[in-house]
Amino acid sequence: MKKEELMDLLRNPAKYHQKKQAAQNPQGAAKAQTAATTEKRTQDTLLLGVGIGVVALVLITIVIILSAQKRADNLTAALDPNQVKGLSAANTEFNPNTGVTYVQLQEGQDRNVAVSNLGSTLPIISRFNFKAFTPKSYEIIGAAPWALTTNFSSNLADPDLMRYLLANDKMCKAFLARPDVAPLLEDPQLLLAFSEDPNAMSEFFDSETVKQVLASEPMVLAVANSRFMSYLLISKAVKYFRDRPQEAARIIASNPHLKALQGNPHIRKAVEQNTYLKPIATILLGGNSTTGKAQKTSRKK
Repeated sequence: MKKEELMDLLRNPAKYHQKKQAAQNPQGAAKAQTAATTEKRTQDTLLLGVGIGVVALVLITIVIILSAQKRADNLTAALDPNQVKGLSAANTEFNPNTGVTYVQLQEGQDRNVAVSNLGSTLPIISRFNFKAFTPKSYEIIGAAPWALTTNFSSNLADPDLMRYLLANDKMCKAFLARPDVAPLLEDPQLLLAFSEDPNAMSEFFDSETVKQVLASEPMVLAVANSRFMSYLLISKAVKYFRDRPQEAARIIASNPHLKALQGNPHIRKAVEQNTYLKPIATILLGGNSTTGKAQKTSRKK
């Protein structure tokens, strides 16, 4: 054995044994070579699989991003005013004299809940959440003092949405059952006393929300033609004065806040169009209704 081969053997004895085994067993050498090739192919396959996995993750990420963009576009479309128009509850013809039922309050049930105690739980309806409102949400709006006013203040530019809210039976009946409302609607004398209370009248009519509602014709008509208003007008106390419009007119004339409503063109239009009030509109409006003027013109002819 040459000197160079001996030095190589001393540096790498395993290499020498491999060569010796290959010389003694040619078939084993071939198998070793094949195994080495197979291992290399396996490594290449794994690398290819990792590459495909990375590409798949990238594609999935792109799909998620595009889906999020689509949902954002759908949200923008949902805010279109035309999306809320046509809600079944808002446009359904309602006759409160047909099939009216009243909620029976259980003994000890407290509906006189201060808004301050409700905190962040006070539901405020909007175009974002009206489909997710539960019956309990509507009951709270009806039962909590000033909760309905608060919902108006948040939607002053959206009479369609408020018409939808005022059509909800749960909200209406919770409001009618309030301990500060139910007695007024049951007893005409209590309702009269309430109208003669200057503090109560000022507290209501001096509200910025009430002023803004009265200044908007679409909002006034939304309230006047709502299921909520129909329930108020068929209550025992209000019906008493509807049956005695001259007495109602005297009460209006003696109350500066109610007297001012006679000069509001939106109120006049609402009274003339309301199913329950239009027969007595001329008397309630102090002879200023367009219906009354039309009748006088017809008589002159």
